[in-house]
Amino acid sequence: MKVLLIAPDLFGPPGGIARYAQMVCLSLVKAGHTVEAVVLADPSNTHVPTTFDTPTLNYHPCHGNRLAFVQKSIEMALKIKPALILVGHVNFSPLGYGLAKLIGAKWATFIYGIDVWQPLPWHRRLAVRKSDQIISISKFTAQQAAQNNNLGKKGDVQILHNCLAPSFEVAARPERQKPPRMNLLTVARTTLAERYKGHDYVIRAMAIMRTRFPQLVYHIVGDGDWQPDLRKLADELGVSENVVFHGRVSDEALLQHYIDATVFVMPSQCEGFGFVFIEAMAHGTPAIGGNLDATPEVIMDGVTGCLVDPTSVNAIATAISYLLENPAQCEQMGINGQQHVQEKFSFDRFQQNLLKIIDRFVVDGR
Repeated sequence: MKVLLIAPDLFGPPGGIARYAQMVCLSLVKAGHTVEAVVLADPSNTHVPTTFDTPTLNYHPCHGNRLAFVQKSIEMALKIKPALILVGHVNFSPLGYGLAKLIGAKWATFIYGIDVWQPLPWHRRLAVRKSDQIISISKFTAQQAAQNNNLGKKGDVQILHNCLAPSFEVAARPERQKPPRMNLLTVARTTLAERYKGHDYVIRAMAIMRTRFPQLVYHIVGDGDWQPDLRKLADELGVSENVVFHGRVSDEALLQHYIDATVFVMPSQCEGFGFVFIEAMAHGTPAIGGNLDATPEVIMDGVTGCLVDPTSVNAIATAISYLLENPAQCEQMGINGQQHVQEKFSFDRFQQNLLKIIDRFVVDGR
């Protein structure tokens, strides 16, 4: 089957939507389908990873040129006459609708998080409703889309959780140390736009725990314009020596951070999925996350980590303290997390679910 994907990102700067789109493309080409990917933001000189260097995936980066993006999308739709059009963001839903009507193709729109948590402009909302299928990264996002945009009220939303890439490598964790390691880790951009990730709440929790755990260090991986404020907060609370800002790091350095972490913590309030949680759990690190968003779809409370009220510093400190004071339980949660990821968030599971969704509305017509 020929498939046209129109997406905001794919192989350019790393991001959650790009990673998800990569797994969609890989799933399709591995199943024998041909994909034409027209991508708005990727630079024209973007390197295509070897895994995706196949004749059945044709890549058209548009270097941020919106006119070129629309023209190339129309050109490819008319040229290959795809049986299926996949719209990688609600912003492109009017274009996807127009292309589908033009050539008589089935089409689906992917939704992720904040893109549909607020009321959409009427023309985008109407276009998404016209989709043959809406595919949501989480149940929480699907619920928010229904509540705020009246999307999926007829049951035409399918859930497709994100997954680890088949090339994802898991390194062996070191044996439990005595005394145990005392490292907290958050992997998330420190931008003002993403303050909901909860870095500041963890820093405040560090101030509560500093007497009980003087050796505890909070490692923050990710950069952004909020970082100066976070540094100031750590200094004001007297924990600046126990909070380390690493900025952006290489893949190798990130792997080492996951290995060295005792607990992964990100008490986000608005997570559409929480990919970093499955990365952490894949490395055997128990995770602490919020209970107000999609995180409960990833973390099994009391089994692979802890769910907390992300607006409560005391709740965050209590969960961290529990895991640090119970190293055997902490280790078992890490083991459980690895198994949970292998069973629920593997690439094979993702591909199977995606193909089942596509067969349902393209082949079966339901």
